[in-house]
Amino acid sequence: MGGWALDLFRGHQSREHEDLEIATPLWDFDLIRERLKAYEFFVAGREGFWPVDGAGSAFFEYQQTMVRDPASGMWRIDVMRIPDDGKNWICASDRHIRRPYDEAVAHSADGIPYLRPELVLLFKGLQTRPKDQADFEATLPLLPTGARVWLAHALTETRGDGHPWLAALT
Repeated sequence: MGGWALDLFRGHQSREHEDLEIATPLWDFDLIRERLKAYEFFVAGREGFWPVDGAGSAFFEYQQTMVRDPASGMWRIDVMRIPDDGKNWICASDRHIRRPYDEAVAHSADGIPYLRPELVLLFKGLQTRPKDQADFEATLPLLPTGARVWLAHALTETRGDGHPWLAALT
């Protein structure tokens, strides 16, 4: 998640993206489904994919929802249903990590809202796939000191002192 958000932060598209990624508070998810009613929605989890309407507890266990075009079978949108208390962004993998929305969301020069890079990198740091590592390396030089400190603290809270990005952040 978040390659597009990092591109908005950096001011240019840095790589190809497989799909469009959006995040929404859980309480707003039905509005997205209504607006995209021609598409199919699937909860994505470690064990596979479930149609949203039949996902049961997986709907609340996993936040990722993949949206597929039924005509082509292509995945088009990745919707993250983020935990929310109405005032704060809440990290899905560790709900103790929170940021007020005005600190969690930035806007591009064109007014497009995006999740701040340190929050995106926290999520990417949980997986560190090659594209996540590349996104980290491309974004790190642009991160302000406060964002680096926050990310180092959050990675330590979620993954301990051994995360490979910590040395570069401090």
